[in-house]
Amino acid sequence: MLQDPLHELLDLAAVHKFYMQLLERNMGHPVPVPKEASAPDSAADKVEQSIVIMQRWLKLLDMAITSHMMRDELQQHDPGHETVEALLRHHIIKTSPIDVDRDKTDFLATWALRNPSPWSKRLGKSAYAGDSYSYVHSKEQAQSFEVDLKQIVGTEPQPLSEEHTQLLREFQYLQQEVDDFRHFDQLIDSGIMGRVKDLKHKFGVAFYHPSVLSLVAVYNAFFGKRFDDLFKDAATQIKAFANKVQQEGGSIMARVDGDVTVKHLADVQEGHILKQEYGRAQEHFHKVSKFKKAVDSRRSARIAGAPAPPAAAAAGAPASRGTTGIHSNVAAPPKVAALAEPIRNQALAIEDTKVRGVVESIRNFVRSNDGKTSPNIVPLRNGNLVLTPPELEAFKAEYPITEKSFRAELSNNLTFTVALHNRMQNEMEDYKAKRDSTHLWRQHAESLNHMISLAIRTVEESKAVIATAQQRGLDDKVKGLQFAQEKMRAQMQLVNQTLQS
Repeated sequence: MLQDPLHELLDLAAVHKFYMQLLERNMGHPVPVPKEASAPDSAADKVEQSIVIMQRWLKLLDMAITSHMMRDELQQHDPGHETVEALLRHHIIKTSPIDVDRDKTDFLATWALRNPSPWSKRLGKSAYAGDSYSYVHSKEQAQSFEVDLKQIVGTEPQPLSEEHTQLLREFQYLQQEVDDFRHFDQLIDSGIMGRVKDLKHKFGVAFYHPSVLSLVAVYNAFFGKRFDDLFKDAATQIKAFANKVQQEGGSIMARVDGDVTVKHLADVQEGHILKQEYGRAQEHFHKVSKFKKAVDSRRSARIAGAPAPPAAAAAGAPASRGTTGIHSNVAAPPKVAALAEPIRNQALAIEDTKVRGVVESIRNFVRSNDGKTSPNIVPLRNGNLVLTPPELEAFKAEYPITEKSFRAELSNNLTFTVALHNRMQNEMEDYKAKRDSTHLWRQHAESLNHMISLAIRTVEESKAVIATAQQRGLDDKVKGLQFAQEKMRAQMQLVNQTLQS
C-alpha cells in the first residue's frame, strides 16, 4: 500500500507525538528523544531518510506501549480525529501480524466508529438501534463505517478471500449471543471474550482490511454497551442486597456465601471500576461476577425462567415436567404468567427480530451467490443450511416491504419458517451444551419457549397461505410450504423433548 512520502512523514510525526504523550503520562517524566525523531527533516531530498529513521524509532516505542495502555489512553483522553486517523493509517499500512499491534488497531477503529470525523456522513446518526441486537442496523452501520475507513486509508483494498468472508459471518452470531445475556455473571462465565479474541486472531493480516475492521468495531461497540449495562445492573443489585441486610439489622461482616461478606458487596464502586486501568479492572469484573452469584444464591424468591407459551401443550410438551419445559428443580411462582405477560410479549418481539435478522443474513448470501455454484447451500453458525428449491426461490424474491399480496405473504412465511427452524436448532445446541451449568442454561430455555410460541403462530399463518395456494392450483408452492411446516413441527417436538430430558 503506497503513500505519498510527505504525507507519510506527517502521519509518523503525529503518531510520534501521541506515543510520547502516552508514555510520559504513564512514566511521569519526559522521555529522551533522538534529534532526528524530534525534528525530522522534511526537505525533498531528505524525506525518505527521515521516514526510515521515524519508522525505526516508532518500532521501538511500539514495543514500550502495550495495547492496554492504548485502550486506557483512548478512554481517558481525547486524542482528536486527525491523530486517530494518522494512527489508523500507520497500523493499517504496517499490517503487523503481532497480536499487540492488532489489538491497538482494534481499539483505534472502535474509537473512530464511536466518534465520527467532521467529514463523515455518519456524523449525527445514532450508533445504536435500541437495546436489542438488529442484524440489519449492524450491517448498515458496518458498511457506512467501512466507507470512512477507506477514505482514511486513501486506497481501495483487495477483495477479501472466501475464507475470511466466512469468518466475518461469525460476528453476527456472536452479537446475537451477547444480546441473549441477561446477567453479568452469565457474560463472564460464557468465555465469549476469549472466543472473540481467537476469532480476530484467525484473520491474520486480513484483520486490517476495512471490511473486517468495520464489522469488528461495530461488534466491539455493541458488546461494550451490553457489558457496561449488565455490569452496572449487577453492581446495583449487589449494593441493594447489602443495604437491605444492614437495614434489617444484619452485620456488615456477615457471610453471604462462602468467603463473600456483606462488606464486600457494600464496597463495590462500579464507577471507579469502569475507570480503572485494564488489568486492574479485569480483576474487579471477576469479583463482581462472584458477588452477583453469591447474592443470587441467597435470594429466597427467584423467578424461574419464562412462562410457557399459551399453546405449548399443542406442540407436544409433556406434562410431567410442567408447562415451562424447564428444569424440574425450579418451580414457577404463583400467577407468574399474568404478572410477566408484558415482559413475555417484549421477549417474543425480541425473538421475532432475531429471526428476521437470520432471514436477512440468508437472503443476502443467496442473492450475492446467485449464478454461482450451489447457491442453495448457506454457511451458518453451526453448519450449512441446504435450501429446497421453493425456499431458495423465496429468498431470491424481492418485494417492497409495504407490499400486501399473496406472493409477498408466501415468500415472507416461508423464509421466516426456515430462519426460525435454524434459530431453534442453534438455540437447542446451546441449551444442551450448558444445561449442566448452574444458570447458563436458563436463557436458552427461555428463548426456546418463546420460539415455540413463534413457531405455533407461524404454522397457523402458513395454513391460510397454503389454502390460498391450493385454491389457485399452485401445487409446487403447496408442497414447499407443507414440507417446511412438517420440519417445523418436528423441530418443535424435538425442542420439547430436549427441554424435558
